[in-house]
Parts: sequence; C-alpha cells; structure tokens
Amino acid sequence: MNEKYQLSESSPIRLERISRADLFEHSGAANLVVDTDTTILAVNARFETVTGYSRSEVEGTLSWRELVHPEDRERMEEYHRLRRVDPELVPANYEYRFITSGGQVRWGLLTGATLAEDSRTFLSVVDITELKEKESALGRAEELYRGIVQNQTELMSRFSPDFTLTFVNDAYCRYFGETREQLIGSSFVHHVLPGDLAARKAYFASLTPERPEDEMEERAILPSGEVRWQHWHDRGIFDEKGNLIEIQSIGRDITDLYLTRERLDSTIEKLKNSFARAVEMAGKIIEVRDPFTAGHQRRVARIAKEIATTLGLPENEITAIELAALAHDVGKIHVPSEILSKPGVLQPTEWSIIRQHPVYSAEILKTLETPWELAEIALQHHERYDGSGYPQRLSGEEIRVEARVISVADMIEAMSSHRPYRPGVGVERALEEVEAGRGIIFDPAAADAALYIFRKKGFEI
Repeated sequence: MNEKYQLSESSPIRLERISRADLFEHSGAANLVVDTDTTILAVNARFETVTGYSRSEVEGTLSWRELVHPEDRERMEEYHRLRRVDPELVPANYEYRFITSGGQVRWGLLTGATLAEDSRTFLSVVDITELKEKESALGRAEELYRGIVQNQTELMSRFSPDFTLTFVNDAYCRYFGETREQLIGSSFVHHVLPGDLAARKAYFASLTPERPEDEMEERAILPSGEVRWQHWHDRGIFDEKGNLIEIQSIGRDITDLYLTRERLDSTIEKLKNSFARAVEMAGKIIEVRDPFTAGHQRRVARIAKEIATTLGLPENEITAIELAALAHDVGKIHVPSEILSKPGVLQPTEWSIIRQHPVYSAEILKTLETPWELAEIALQHHERYDGSGYPQRLSGEEIRVEARVISVADMIEAMSSHRPYRPGVGVERALEEVEAGRGIIFDPAAADAALYIFRKKGFEI
C-alpha cells in the first residue's frame, strides 16, 4: 500500500479488538478506498485476485472509472456523486460490470459507504460472475420451457383439488375460448357436464402418493355450447403428509377419434350380429345331422366369453373368442352323420375323421371376411397345452390365447352334456377334470378363470 493512503491502527475507523487494516484486508471481498476524484487510494489482496491488477498498478494512479464497463460507467458516476450528497439516495448495494487487467468482463455486487468525517469512499465488491452466468442459464432454460409449454398443441393445466386453475398454456386458452386472466384463479367446473362432475371428483380423489398418475377420457362444454371429448393424463402432487395439493394435467381433443370409434363399434356390432346369424344357421344344419350337439356352440361361446372377461383380455380378443366359439365345430358338417350320431365306441378310422373337423371349420371360416382370425382360432381349439392335441400338436404359447380359452370351455360343456357314446357327468365333474388338467392339458390361467366363474361367481351353463 503506498504512502499516499495508509490504513493504520490510529485511523478514525476502528472496531474494538479488530484493526481496520485486518477488516480491510481479510473480509473476503475485493475492497478499495476511492478519493473524491475517483482515484483509487488503497486496495486489498482480494482486489488483486479478482481484477488482476497489483496494488502498485492502481493505488494513487488509477481511477476506478477505468475499471468499470462503459455501459455501466454513467450510472456508477451518478451513484458516486449522490453518495456524497445523501447516502440514502443510493442503493445499499447494486450490480455492475467491471473489466479485469486481461480485458475480461465480470460481474460484481458493490456495497459502498462514505468514510466518517471524510470525503473518501469505501467500496466492497463481491465477484458474482458465476452466479450471473447460472442466473442467465436458468433464464434461458425458463424461456425455453415457456416456449415449449406455450407452443404445445396439447392442453396443459395445473389446478388444486377444488378445480381452481393455477396454470394454463396458450393451447388450453384457445381451446376453451377464454383468456389466461379469466381462467387462472377460477374453477373449471363450468366446463364439466353436470352428470360427469361426481365421477370427475371420484377420479381425482383416487390419486395417491403410491399411484399418483392416471388417464381418463371425458367430455367438456365449450363456450359455444358444443360438447367435445378429451383424453387427459393427470399427475397428482402431494405434500409431505400425503395430502393432494395440486394436479398437473395434459390433454388432447379426441372428439373425431371418439366418434370414429363409436361408428366402428357400431359396425363391429352389426358385423358380429350378422356373422352370429350365419353361424347359427350353420349350427342348425349341424344339429339336424347331430342332434346331441344341439346348442353346444352357443353354450361354449357363453362360457368362453365369461372366462375371457375374467382374464381381463382386450375387448377385441373377447369378441374374437365369442365368435370363434359360435363356429368352432362348424366343420362337423363334413363329417358323416352316422359317425356323429353313432352310439358306442368309435373306431380309430372314425376318430381320425372326427379329428379333421377343426381343419374343416377353418376352411369354412376362411371364406368369411372378418376383422378377426377366426379360422386360425377354430383350427386350434383341440390343441392341448402339453402338445398332445390335434391337428398340429401345438403346445403352450404356440396356441392362440383365444383357442386356449375355447378349449377349456369346450371341454366343460362337452362333459356336462349327453353324448351318444356316454352320458353327461355334470359341471362339477367337468371342473375336476379342469383342475387335474391345469398346466397339462389346459392353459393354467384359463383353467383358473373357469374354476372361478363356476365356483365363486356361480356361473351356470
């Protein structure tokens, strides 16, 4: 420190037991004392580290103005002037940019005070460059996030459990024809059909910390009065006690998809009914030739559908199972009636003919154009889980799930009903066979479902 300005123990600024020089030198900030004409009188070691200037380069020779970024200089000079007029006119601390000896621009947080009974100023500067860079990066990230969220075509919202909206994106505003100012802080209940409100409340109440996410399709009323359908993905946000405090929701309009699905469902239902009538006619022809199988296919279809539903199979597979079951024995029309209705034991040659009926059924069903692979299902309905079935000796997962379900239903109905070569043994005896054949002859899951619907649910043929 030069002779022009020395910080000593005798200085007017002194704290008890701590010298002014120690405070100045070791406070952790870049400290400097500036004269009235802005000349730097004294600096500490931290100033040298932060700016790259040595004491000898600045003390008594350099104005602090030369270290300030040109764009900030006018503001800093004004603060320097005002501090001498009235310190209350100047912020307690403020940010500015300074230039290091190497020409690098860095950010500082400056705190200044006029020395007691002196015209000189004490300045303390903390380098906040890294903090500003992180702040800038965060700002860019937030701007990017806002751009992504606001430019989304999907509807985005957040709301409290009482349906009060706390956030909506631009797409949400456009969709519901209301401004953000109108929506934020208000309930969206006016968008909900009265008959749907209770179900909506129950749906959100079902969200838990263990299962915070769910999806739903719902209707909404637009300002025009039009009712449209949306698909929503919702996520609950919970406090530390597990209380639901907010829901984040992302949705999209599915009205066109919903209407198309309704039309498709209607078409499928018509096709199903038409096909069922055709199968029923074929069944009646078979029943004329084989009266012992009267109603067999219809009963198998009922059992198989119930098993499939219990298994939770997709609706399309349940439909395929029901329709294939209604036609699984249609190939018996090619089996001579004297074999079908023969009392007593069949000869090996006769059994070989009987065992061809799945092939005949598949050939007939191939002629029908349907959305389901009914021919393949009918072909496999006598295959067995362990590979001992016919006609292809498939096993396990090689057999279609639809055929595995029908296989169980077919056996239960067949054993329960009278045949020319043996009397019916009843449902319970048939279920015992299912238990015995579980995982061997029959698919384990299909067998379990069959046992459940008869013994637990009280299903009757």
